[in-house]
Formats: sequence, C-alpha cells, structure tokens
Amino acid sequence: MASKSSIEKDRSIIRELVQDPKQTNVALAAKVGLSEGSVRRRMERLVAEGQLQFAVIPSAAFMGRPVHTIFEIQSAPGATERLIDKLAGMPEIAYVYHVTGQFDIIAVGYFASSNAMRTFWTERLGHLEGVMESRSVMVLRVAKRAHEWARDIAATGDEESAWGTGPEPGVPGTEV
Repeated sequence: MASKSSIEKDRSIIRELVQDPKQTNVALAAKVGLSEGSVRRRMERLVAEGQLQFAVIPSAAFMGRPVHTIFEIQSAPGATERLIDKLAGMPEIAYVYHVTGQFDIIAVGYFASSNAMRTFWTERLGHLEGVMESRSVMVLRVAKRAHEWARDIAATGDEESAWGTGPEPGVPGTEV
C-alpha cells in the first residue's frame, strides 16, 4: 500500500508531464525534487499499473474522419457486456462507456462523412444483436477534449476537487 507522500510524489510527476510531456527525466526530476532514477522507476511503475499513459492524439478531422458522433445505446437485458465488446472492436468507434440512465452504453465514433456515419448506424450498429434502441448525436464543435482536463488541474493546482480526497477503487493508498 502506497503512502500518501508517495502518491503525492507520483502526482507531482504526472502534473509536470501534463505541462510538458516531452521533457527529459533529468529536467522532470529537477522540478519534482527526486533523482532521475527515481522518476524513471516511478514512471515505469505508473505505466505498468495503468495510472499513466503516453499517447499521440491527432485531430480526427486531419486524419480524414471529421464527422464526430455520439451513440446512445439501450441494450437488451443481459446483452450489455457483449455489445460493449463488439463496439470496442469496431475501428470507427474510439470510446465505449458503460453508463447509468436511460441508455446503457455510450459510444463515440469518428467517420469520413455523414453518409458513412449513417451507414454505420443503420447497417452495422442497428443490426447488432441486443440493441433495443439507439440514438445518434453529431458533434458540431468540440470545446474541450477529455485529455485536456489534466492540463487544467496541473495549471490551477485545484487538486482537492480534481483528484478527490476520498478512496479511489483500485488505487492502493487512497483509503480513508
């Protein structure tokens, strides 16, 4: 079980990486007050534990998929997990969420055209076994991307509301 102090050191590394993900481990170590080796080991552990990911996130429009669509899906009883797995395996779908509310699944897809989205929705999604109802919402403008939330936290230092003060399921050392 990690100590609160250890978790805070890990979070300080992540905050600095969010501000400048291309900085060297040496520069990062100087900013957080740890040795380069300690920073490297902590980053390797955070990646292995799934607490930190490195990714290149291109513009979907630049990559030829300008039509951004959110699908709300109500599944038949007992079909949710199977549908989530099928959706997660589809190349057009970037994100799949199991949610509460009227719909069971939210899926986010990127398409080359509105016609490609319509074809996907009516001919592929609509024919999946277990789909009881679906709605599509085309995104007109993205005001903020999900991965940018961490940059805001790092810049403002608003960790209490951002990182939470209570226990996080699956995160050792966050028990109250």
